[in-house]
Amino acid sequence: MNLGSIIDGLTRSQGSFVGQRPQQGGLGGMLGGSGGFGSQIPGGMGGLAAGSLLSLILGSRGGRSAGGSLMKAGGLAVLASVAFKAYQDWQANQAPGASRPGSVPAQPPAGSGFHLEEEKDKNGHEMGLALVQAMISAAKSDGHLDGEESARIQEQIQQLGLGNAEKGFLLDMMAKPADAGAIARLPKTKEQAAELYVASRVAIGDADTPEEKAYLDRLVTLMDLPADLVTHLDAQIGAVRQTVAGSTGA
Repeated sequence: MNLGSIIDGLTRSQGSFVGQRPQQGGLGGMLGGSGGFGSQIPGGMGGLAAGSLLSLILGSRGGRSAGGSLMKAGGLAVLASVAFKAYQDWQANQAPGASRPGSVPAQPPAGSGFHLEEEKDKNGHEMGLALVQAMISAAKSDGHLDGEESARIQEQIQQLGLGNAEKGFLLDMMAKPADAGAIARLPKTKEQAAELYVASRVAIGDADTPEEKAYLDRLVTLMDLPADLVTHLDAQIGAVRQTVAGSTGA
């Protein structure tokens, strides 16, 4: 399965379909052009268009908009970087959110347990695929993607020109309800569990509904993430989100 094709499909502009439901301030609206802050980090999605399929999936509420600024700083790569920095601070017993002002965490090195190009989930699939699964599942946790909306997005997936495996993956994810249990079965290490939590937290945003809070709580419990590690992850997400928002003027 080609992760690059999946990301390209999710971030491709959907033309007139999106024009029917403009996502002002949604994830796509936060991400700007390829020459922005996000283009400074390898492996990112700095060119995500305002009319992308991913922006429709994740919605446009304020909390998600703020979380979307993280994605502008490097897409899937920055999720791993945030998890890596928080995990390092947690292991070193540093204060949550310890980070140099104005900085985005460096990409994790090979052998760190957070390097996306070498990590496989429990099923032997690329870790990037697991992060995409986590984001879509978390985005559906508040029920904003009802049956009709999911069906419309599935129609768009059919038109993306993806291979059968890639198309099937996305269609399967869109057809499934939010399922913290399924996501919790993906990681084979605590490092991977931390990455999946970050992806889920970014997709949800501020977690200001009971359904979103319950989803994250269940994910933390099932993945057996220590409470103090979760505090570090949340703090790092917030710190980097503010840094990126300031750098992009978001």
